[in-house]
Amino acid sequence: MTDETRVVRPAVEPITADGRRLVERLLHRRRDLAELIVADVKNEIVDYGTLGALTMSGDVLETSLLTVTDLLESLLDDEPAGSRHLANIQRSASRRVHQDVSLTSLLQSYRIWGARIWQAVLDEAGEDPVMREAALGLVSRIFSYVDMVSITLAQVYTEESAGAYRARDVLRSDLLESLLLGQVLSDRARVEIARLNLTSDSKVVVAVIKPGEIPPERVRAESIKILQACRQSMTKQTKVLLGVRDGDVICLVRIGNAAELQRVHAAAHEVAEQNPQWRVSLGRPHDGVTGIQRSFREAQEAATVAASLRPRGEAVLFSEVILDRILVRSDYAEDLLEEALGPLLAYDAEHKADLVLTLRSYIANDMNMTRTAKDLMVNPNTVAYRIKRVGQLTDQDPTTSTGIVTLAVALRLLGS
Repeated sequence: MTDETRVVRPAVEPITADGRRLVERLLHRRRDLAELIVADVKNEIVDYGTLGALTMSGDVLETSLLTVTDLLESLLDDEPAGSRHLANIQRSASRRVHQDVSLTSLLQSYRIWGARIWQAVLDEAGEDPVMREAALGLVSRIFSYVDMVSITLAQVYTEESAGAYRARDVLRSDLLESLLLGQVLSDRARVEIARLNLTSDSKVVVAVIKPGEIPPERVRAESIKILQACRQSMTKQTKVLLGVRDGDVICLVRIGNAAELQRVHAAAHEVAEQNPQWRVSLGRPHDGVTGIQRSFREAQEAATVAASLRPRGEAVLFSEVILDRILVRSDYAEDLLEEALGPLLAYDAEHKADLVLTLRSYIANDMNMTRTAKDLMVNPNTVAYRIKRVGQLTDQDPTTSTGIVTLAVALRLLGS
């Protein structure tokens, strides 16, 4: 799938107060509106009429609700036609390819969608001439949004139907999506997952490789390079399924034992070293097909940490950064940071000292004074003095287990 298509449009005048009231009313009943749209589409388009009830009430309805919400919220934010959820809408176009919905039918569904939205605006305005005037002020925005989404979906649909990533070892986007999001698996998805040869004691690790900040037109080419790197490094270690999601390369890796996990970690680091722009992250191993969704979420979390904390050129494992994620989300994180490191940071700034640097080295060297002194190129007595000063300033003794844990956690927070 391609990266999000960005449509640049001129600034528009804010909608009127009456126009905002119309939009807010529709926003309150957006689910009812989405259900009406789905009913219209099912009745008027043969391809949608042949889809199962589960698909219509699930996938199609949720996509309709997403686009209704997206449009109405963009109107309230006084934005020109655009989408904050375009990646999700794009994925729906890929799914329609494999649901045997033609491109003509897909585009017709959005014309019906736009017409139903516009009719809802008129109905909400009623016969009040002031409100009808406010409604007319929304028409160009509504159909600009329909045009923008239709152009994007046509591009995504065409690439998916042609096979943007043609290699046999790359999962279809709809199959990958069902595996990553824990959706009901189709027969085809079960066939694909069988390629991993999972057994009762097998686990699956998900690796995510992001191409980095590059122009949208280069995303597909970069994803293909990443796929090739994964084939060279990851697939030689164990059974792997590859896929591409919004430009990110996804690897589903079967893990049979601890030794295999170590080899996969090494292979991930090898991929990361090939291009400093790539961000490689891995979730933990989890049991079977049901564990794929959890490992994927963890890999995404690790990717967030990688973007802000870790140097480029190395893979980030969720197991290594789980503490960072827990700490950052704690209500007491700021208090701990202020109480444990605030005095040291203030002292260093006032006296041009290196207490924080010394503490960090002391922890990295397992509280060994001699190795810390060698690392900092100072006398061991200097290290001993600084560590004692840390304890005096923070009321946390770095030579005790409780004190060093508190200070180490605070340093992790400082890095976060």
